[in-house]
Amino acid sequence: MISHDHFIRTVYERVEGTPNRRFAFDSSLFQINTPFVRPLCIKKDNTTSPARKRRKKHRSGIVNTDMKDAVYVKEYAVAMIEEAKKLGHYCYVPTSNDQKSNNVAAQDKVKNFYHSYPVSPLLRLHGENSLNQGLITEVNGESYLVPAECKFFCYDVKEIEHKLDLLVHPYDLILLDPPWWNKYIRRKKAKCMGAGYQMMYNKDLANVPVATLTGPGSLVAVWCTNSISHLSCLQNEILPAWGMKYVGQWFWLKVTHGGEPVCEFSEPPGKQPFERIVFGYKKGGNRKQPLPESDKVIISVPSAIHSHKPPLSGAKQQNHSYGNIIVTGGAKFQNCPMLAVSLTDEAELKY
Repeated sequence: MISHDHFIRTVYERVEGTPNRRFAFDSSLFQINTPFVRPLCIKKDNTTSPARKRRKKHRSGIVNTDMKDAVYVKEYAVAMIEEAKKLGHYCYVPTSNDQKSNNVAAQDKVKNFYHSYPVSPLLRLHGENSLNQGLITEVNGESYLVPAECKFFCYDVKEIEHKLDLLVHPYDLILLDPPWWNKYIRRKKAKCMGAGYQMMYNKDLANVPVATLTGPGSLVAVWCTNSISHLSCLQNEILPAWGMKYVGQWFWLKVTHGGEPVCEFSEPPGKQPFERIVFGYKKGGNRKQPLPESDKVIISVPSAIHSHKPPLSGAKQQNHSYGNIIVTGGAKFQNCPMLAVSLTDEAELKY
């Protein structure tokens, strides 16, 4: 179990030139007090009724009945939450107002966030903060907050082949949060361009030069959706294209402050309250650290910002340490407390 909110506060406790200031996300972004519910439908007589569930169409010959992962995460979480409550965690009891509001404070804050800080498609830059504390820098009249001991490259990941001379590789660990192609983001972009992001096809992801950026014994960790097609492609096509062998996966279960999953567990391909991260390994070399133990479950209260991933440093296995790390993809939502390089086309370091 980890606290994303607390982690961000500790990362920016010390910032160069601002001894009396601390930086953190607005706490209302983590004000997830009840499971999310779909908006009610308004009838012609102005009464409301639960939103009608749309039936999922399955491809001919394919039956999505595999609930093994969902059952595993659910059973694991029940036991963990029960133990956590004995220690005083996840004890919040939602009020009647919480039940009616559907986490409105968090959702409103996210809407304001996207409208106030849209991602600029023209921003192309790179830089470094070699200090052991955060650093504020100015770019085109905007202020950005850069974590300690990291480099960042704000470019389209498809340009990485032309930036290899700027990267000190091979890397011990590459963490990717790819913008997988999905219908939800397509609908979100249609409603608000600032709330969406550019998606990648699987073939484009396979072309990222991970093999060049890694050496024998390196690990790659990839955040992946619960889409069966994406998971299958990642394990059977993308990892081999990178010269990697599948190791296992971890699950991230998103819960409320009361310990409830943020939505119901569903039969695939329905929406789940968990995401997963898949690990690959390049054979060879004298690896000092054991490979990640598969099927670990991370539990945390999520940020209301879509795809804002939790800090894996709080969940890494005991005594694991990686000195040279690269984070690629949606790095505006990643947290890089260790010596890290971030390559992204979505710089969200503004404050």
